[in-house]
Amino acid sequence: MCENKVGAVSGENAGDIGKLALLEDFIIKYRKGVFTDGEVKRFLQRKEPFAASVSIDFREQIVARIKKILFKRLGQEITVDPLPQIWTEENLEKAARFNLRPVFSLGKELNEILKKFKPKNWVPLPKKFFQWERDKKIAPDSAVWPRGWYLADFTVGVDYTDGTQVFHNDPLSSLIERLRKTGKVGKCDKTPMGSRFDIVPNSEWPLVFTELANELKFFVAQQISLGPFAAFNVIGNIYDKNRGKFNMWEWFSDTFGDSFRLNGGDRRSGGLAGVDFNSGGYRFGLIAGRPLVSFQ
Repeated sequence: MCENKVGAVSGENAGDIGKLALLEDFIIKYRKGVFTDGEVKRFLQRKEPFAASVSIDFREQIVARIKKILFKRLGQEITVDPLPQIWTEENLEKAARFNLRPVFSLGKELNEILKKFKPKNWVPLPKKFFQWERDKKIAPDSAVWPRGWYLADFTVGVDYTDGTQVFHNDPLSSLIERLRKTGKVGKCDKTPMGSRFDIVPNSEWPLVFTELANELKFFVAQQISLGPFAAFNVIGNIYDKNRGKFNMWEWFSDTFGDSFRLNGGDRRSGGLAGVDFNSGGYRFGLIAGRPLVSFQ
């Protein structure tokens, strides 16, 4: 379909008028958001507007999408930090194969926003969590998920049944099964070889994270954790509607006292506000886990 910009013009001024028409068309499309700021800058510098690599546009799209999500949930424009340089289109495509997607944490800024604005259906952290913090059972500032960019696991959970349950279409299954076949990760009798359940958080989940880091090759295992409870709560409130919807539990990276670790997320125990603690040195058939990769 042709777009008719100007009428027919004859004479020596036709070329100039045609150029003005093209410029006008460019301005109109810019106002509609067709061109990015970077493309306009290159146009004004008399450079090819679309000569930049795909990665620039790709990164701008990620930032715009995250800002849109934050605006919709928190009711105000949010300034986010620049993306990590290692986040190329190729690397994020590899991460997406493991359901790892970009999320941004506002850190302490989120707490300031929540003091003034209460988003619809927001599930706050439980009062006992703050009491644990005051009693020094958990680390100071445990209620604050540190500001920065992360890759969060969006694999959908599952209801606990009899120990044979597995996450549906779980991309981690092959890594976990490989570790179990070599005897590095154990399990109970009923537990399927590729199941996320029954993995000891202190000693075995780090082995899974090492396998994941080796597979993706653009971050190291030390950047991966089970994620703090505060991150689980924020991700569920802002980014992932499936968190806290099942009767399973998840391990978190927070330690409790001398030898325990936080776990939670069971819908019967509060969902996004559900948290408890268990020994981090044992395996439990109803507690799973998920990686959170930090780039802060």
